Amino acid sequence: MNSCFLVIDIPTLELSDARRNCQRLGGDLAKITSASENQFIVDLVTKQNKITGSVWIGLHRKADNKFYWTDDTLLAGYSNWRPGEPNNAGQGEKCVQFIGAASARSKWNDLPCTLDVSYAKAAPVVLCQKKTKH
Repeated sequence: MNSCFLVIDIPTLELSDARRNCQRLGGDLAKITSASENQFIVDLVTKQNKITGSVWIGLHRKADNKFYWTDDTLLAGYSNWRPGEPNNAGQGEKCVQFIGAASARSKWNDLPCTLDVSYAKAAPVVLCQKKTKH
């Protein structure tokens, strides 16, 4: 099975809104399971004109304090956390962004699933993935 990826270049304050937009298009938020996929996404994201610095991906922390993909699989094997991440579970950082900005390009960072409106212009944009059968 292969995948199609789509960047929706609109800063989005809530992971739930980002996910809903992907699902409306027949996909879901991206799931990154290898270094090659991570690099593909770096290349895709850095080619966008209006990237604010990060994209929402389909990884979130559940009540057991572990990270799961939107398909309910536990994060296992490949990960690409920014040094010192994940952190701040107690402060509500339960969702994950993929950083496209040069200083930490390709790294993952946990953050709240709903951002304050003051982040409106700097909020992550949306990275959708749709599985295709070939």
